[in-house]
Amino acid sequence: MPTSPDHRTGLSGFSIASLCERLEYAFQPIVNPHTGTVFGFEALLRGLDQVGYTTVDRLFTAADYQGCLLELESALRDKAIATFARIPGVRHARLLFNLDSRSLINEPRWGELTNTSLERHGIAPGTICFELTELHDLTAHPEARRAVERLRAQRFLFAIDDFGTGYSGLKLLYEFPPDFIKIDRFFISSISRDHKRRLFVENAVHLAHTLGIQVVAEGVETADELTACRDIGCDLAQGFFIARPSTEIPRLSSSYSIVPATVGPSRRQSDSDSNLIRSRILQLPALHENDDMREVFELFKRHSEFSFFPVLDRTGKPLGLVCERELKRYIYSTYGRDLLSNSAYRKHLLDFLSPCPSIDINNPVERLLEAYTAADSPPGMIMTENFVYAGFISQAALLQILDSKNLAAARDQNPLTRLPGNNSIIDYVQQVLEDSCQDYCLVYFDFDHFKPFNDAYGFRIGDRAIALFADLLRKMLPTHSCFIGHVGGDDFFAGFREPDQQLVRRHVTKLLAQFKHEAQSLYDSATRDRGYLEAMSREGQLTRLPLLGCSAALLWIPSSLRESTLDDVSRVIAKLKKAAKASPVHLAEATLGAPSLAAPPPIPQSNPADEVSTARPLAASA
Repeated sequence: MPTSPDHRTGLSGFSIASLCERLEYAFQPIVNPHTGTVFGFEALLRGLDQVGYTTVDRLFTAADYQGCLLELESALRDKAIATFARIPGVRHARLLFNLDSRSLINEPRWGELTNTSLERHGIAPGTICFELTELHDLTAHPEARRAVERLRAQRFLFAIDDFGTGYSGLKLLYEFPPDFIKIDRFFISSISRDHKRRLFVENAVHLAHTLGIQVVAEGVETADELTACRDIGCDLAQGFFIARPSTEIPRLSSSYSIVPATVGPSRRQSDSDSNLIRSRILQLPALHENDDMREVFELFKRHSEFSFFPVLDRTGKPLGLVCERELKRYIYSTYGRDLLSNSAYRKHLLDFLSPCPSIDINNPVERLLEAYTAADSPPGMIMTENFVYAGFISQAALLQILDSKNLAAARDQNPLTRLPGNNSIIDYVQQVLEDSCQDYCLVYFDFDHFKPFNDAYGFRIGDRAIALFADLLRKMLPTHSCFIGHVGGDDFFAGFREPDQQLVRRHVTKLLAQFKHEAQSLYDSATRDRGYLEAMSREGQLTRLPLLGCSAALLWIPSSLRESTLDDVSRVIAKLKKAAKASPVHLAEATLGAPSLAAPPPIPQSNPADEVSTARPLAASA
């Protein structure tokens, strides 16, 4: 325990009441990353400098040292709830409140005290989600688990805050399985450009979803970060880009339009999936957590075609299913129904609750499948929209949705490369032109001297060259920020959602160099040694032609310019293709809307360790 003067005397100048008067709570929204609808608000303590502290942990440690931690945290909790109750449209929102692990261990009545405070301020029980931090090792205290179990029995939710930065990490996740994990800002920062950070978050999201845990991306500060977190599969988002913490309660909202304005243009694929899902949703009647058992039996009687029904809490959030099989021994016994209907027996609807995965309707089909397979053989999935029950997807319907999506994708795929075809490419470009929040680069690839190569070696070897380039696209371009497609023949397409132009150029030039190197293996040894192909020209003369390579036309599309059309893009790329083929480095670029084509700048020198070991520099091989 700290024994510095700061901790010995830190609270002596203030009573708990006066301390709470000087402190206040700011609230920061946590939203659906698809729609911007608020899931809840995190209460963040402000005014610490006025009472002589720099962090909440220092304040609570001082209070713990002086034996008044429980009193202080109870008073602050009541203040947070009272302020939360004033937020407009708060009925369906959750309050996320940091819980000091020391008070959790030492106060067995914490749940009852919290519910009393909620009731006093007209807030539904179970509204609070307690955030546990990794600052103190909960796993070292057996009594902590019992305390968490007591609170869970009272319908409180739990989140692990700043996940990934503390020292207990995965052990805390294992021993105290939460409802949410909040990925720390350290990993969200620059996630759209930092491959290692993205890899960490992707794996954390996958692990959480496998365990039935939802993921909050903390500290989202840019449009790129929001889009990346949404694409990775984070269920919720929080950060300055969406809204800063605010003490001005009337200005807090139930929805933040900046989110759909940012991710809206990139939602077309999810919207397509959403339409598939909506077409298969079953509108099962729902029960509510406080329904009497007589109402449960009556619902099964009225809808004998169903063997289960969703159960919702007071805010409309799904809690699970009540299944007929769990009630059979009561339904078919002589006095079973009467026994359940007897309040003295103390059996309630929630006693028969079976877990069932629930997921937002805006998620892609692949996310539904992931959530379903992670669960223990449920009969289907409960669908939500903006956190409220929207319907039910059966196991059979989920398989039908997957079949429909796979069939639609197969129709557009190129049969040789299995890459998306023209329809998907056009759809992607249209999305780009609609997105006013992000810089893009469209790249058109066209083989050099492919016709004489194909004529000399035949279409089977020509197909091998095309398949080789498709494989290099998949391996060498960043899948998290790049869309790739096959226009047809020896023409390919890539779209980069990336503001760093040098990084895009480096990806493209490395790709061209690697293809030129690997394509040499398709020639016979004599031609490869000569370094050129001898072929007849259209005039009937024997001509020396360079070996197979590729040119690239790069079209930059800044976020500030979105008034162009698909036809404008096509015209500029057609000019760029000719310029690229005439260029000594087989590269040309332009910015959409600029008055003329621009010569490519010098190719940035990348770290030799990043280069493909067998690739030759592009300028040397051109």
